[in-house]
Amino acid sequence: MDFVQLTHAQRRTFDADGFLAVPQAIKAETVTRLTRASDRLAEAFISDPAETQIQLRRGIVQEEAFDALVANAATVSLVVQLLSPNIHLHSASLIYKKPQDPHATPPVRSWHRDIGIAEDLGHSGLPRLGIKVCYCLSDFPLPSSGMTLMARGTHRNAAPLAIPRGAVDPPSAVDPTLRAGDAILFENRTFHSGAPNLSLRTSKVAIYGYAYRWMKTDQYLDPPDEQVLERAATDTDRQLLGGYRNVDE
Repeated sequence: MDFVQLTHAQRRTFDADGFLAVPQAIKAETVTRLTRASDRLAEAFISDPAETQIQLRRGIVQEEAFDALVANAATVSLVVQLLSPNIHLHSASLIYKKPQDPHATPPVRSWHRDIGIAEDLGHSGLPRLGIKVCYCLSDFPLPSSGMTLMARGTHRNAAPLAIPRGAVDPPSAVDPTLRAGDAILFENRTFHSGAPNLSLRTSKVAIYGYAYRWMKTDQYLDPPDEQVLERAATDTDRQLLGGYRNVDE
């Protein structure tokens, strides 16, 4: 993995907001390959008119096209500098959302923090333990295009998220506008929620989450797939894919 220096401005933004956009984190040809593989995994959802949204976790790292994301320099280098080198791939998912009728149902949100730590330890004093990298496989040119809503600065919250009476979003909510190939990094403490897709096309993202190696991975990454490990191009890829089981080495 080539090293990409985290700038002072990027660190300030991430520390202040709890998230950071990385323009054109993957090349157009990579977006094309990932979209083809993703569409194949989501084929049943795409062809079912009754389904409007899906989050897939099974079988993603097994797709060879996704090898490009494991140690993607433009993003994972930044994750290393924001966490530490002692990390591994903690989760992998695809989220597809078909266009929605804005008048069909009342707006629904699911504001939450990731990894479930707050449910066990409470909200006060939570540390930064993981960072997700959300790669755009489609354009998100306008709000309500199906991207993930971020509540700016809520990674510092010592209490559950407060939402004004009669509202569905906190005042700090941000709906990022991004292009295919862009990525957005956000940490486990940042409150976030899915945005509706009121555009005219299906929104598509791939999310790779990284956390410390002593944290148990998602069920679909445990145990590591030996065939995937055999494809690991470098020792860095092998570590991120769970190839070194002793977390103290």
